[in-house]
Amino acid sequence: MYRLHESGLPADFQFPSDLEKLGYAINDRDQVRSLKNPEQEFNFFISKNERMCVVQREAHNTCIRSNIQSRVLESSMNITNLPLGTPITKPHIPIYTSTNIATCDRLIVYIGESWQDLGVFAWRTIGQETIAAGSILDFIHSIRSTSPDNPGILIANVGQLLWYRGGGRAVTQTTWQALPRQWAVSPPMEIDEEKNRVPGHRDPKEHVASIFNAVIPKMCKKEVAIDVIGMGDGGPIVAEYLQDNWKNWKGQVKAVAIGSGSIWLGEKIGEGEFKQFWEDRTRAYIQSDEPVGTPLTGREDFGCNCYSAGQNEVLERVMPVAYRDMLRFFQLVHDVPGYRELPEMIAADEVKV
Repeated sequence: MYRLHESGLPADFQFPSDLEKLGYAINDRDQVRSLKNPEQEFNFFISKNERMCVVQREAHNTCIRSNIQSRVLESSMNITNLPLGTPITKPHIPIYTSTNIATCDRLIVYIGESWQDLGVFAWRTIGQETIAAGSILDFIHSIRSTSPDNPGILIANVGQLLWYRGGGRAVTQTTWQALPRQWAVSPPMEIDEEKNRVPGHRDPKEHVASIFNAVIPKMCKKEVAIDVIGMGDGGPIVAEYLQDNWKNWKGQVKAVAIGSGSIWLGEKIGEGEFKQFWEDRTRAYIQSDEPVGTPLTGREDFGCNCYSAGQNEVLERVMPVAYRDMLRFFQLVHDVPGYRELPEMIAADEVKV
């Protein structure tokens, strides 16, 4: 009778976290391209073996995350570990905060998708366009160049909520699947809900609650005005948190923009003062082929006016395309006293979701 010994199992794949050794480089247009073919983008499908492809992608993404972090820190931003005061050697969740967060009169908070890396909007945009366009880099620079009041910036981290003890860092579910295994055919490491989680940040809802309950009150001015972007499933999380805690934030949260595919938010809005705020000071940017900012139907589903996100390909591309329009909306709210969004009147033969 034949049996397979462990010694006969294939070793797990290894790739260096070095772009040049992976066969790529960042060109002078901020694009990641092949060294052999300067027009070729990153190639995920290097093998029919999915495990090999996944491990290679994680090595590539590690390089890009490092590049983004270095450039973010050069853009008057800091890494802040949560819970606040946690040393880097202890389990923590990193977020980005601007260097002026303690003195700013207005704060822009970005809450992204629950599977995305810190500082990344869309890996597709990074691969096909530029690193800056697909990450928060262009977003930060746009805020700094177009907002006369120089608002503070807080980039939440709802994606990297798993603590990888072997690497001493927080990772996404995607990265967790790519971590080293005993054999190439071994299952991923089991998640220990105590050892691989950070208190107060065990899931996206806890993380968002900690941002509002523990971070903003301790790091910002007492009466700082707040604008919030909720991207993808971050939108319902924002809506639910504010609905449940509106009495604490109704004097500070001034406007909300959400980026969405087809998420129905009606049950998150409820009734009362928050519902009125949501109708008056919130915009939903919906996937659509119409030019960005074009009014769309959907107010009944989202509880607020809906506008085109300028693309209808994949949800993660909403932010790279629509964030400028979101920022203009925030500036409008702050520039016009008593600003209110009026119900968009859209004829039946006009643009629909």
